[in-house]
Amino acid sequence: MKNKFILPVSIFASLALVSCETDVERYCFTVSERAPLAGSRVTFNAACSEGIDLYHWNFGDGMDTVTRTPNVTHVFEFPGSYVVSLHGTTPAIESHCPPDAGANGARQTVDVK
Repeated sequence: MKNKFILPVSIFASLALVSCETDVERYCFTVSERAPLAGSRVTFNAACSEGIDLYHWNFGDGMDTVTRTPNVTHVFEFPGSYVVSLHGTTPAIESHCPPDAGANGARQTVDVK
């Protein structure tokens, strides 16, 4: 007897196709301290960016976060040179798109003393 309940594969395939691209035309952010001491709080502000729903930050030290506002603070625990990157995302793709600061992102280096 044949199974009469076969779902088209195209339904499942379309759910797996998620794009990390957004319509953002401009990514940028400022850093409160470009050479902070380890253990001190550093503020990042992406108010100069345009069209971002969610701000996906990667601090280059193994930590990242997603914020709804353009401001975020972070504490670097150890001295070193860290590349901080910002990548805009939307709620639908928040967990699927890393903040890699590729063609549609911004990045800056923070040298922690």
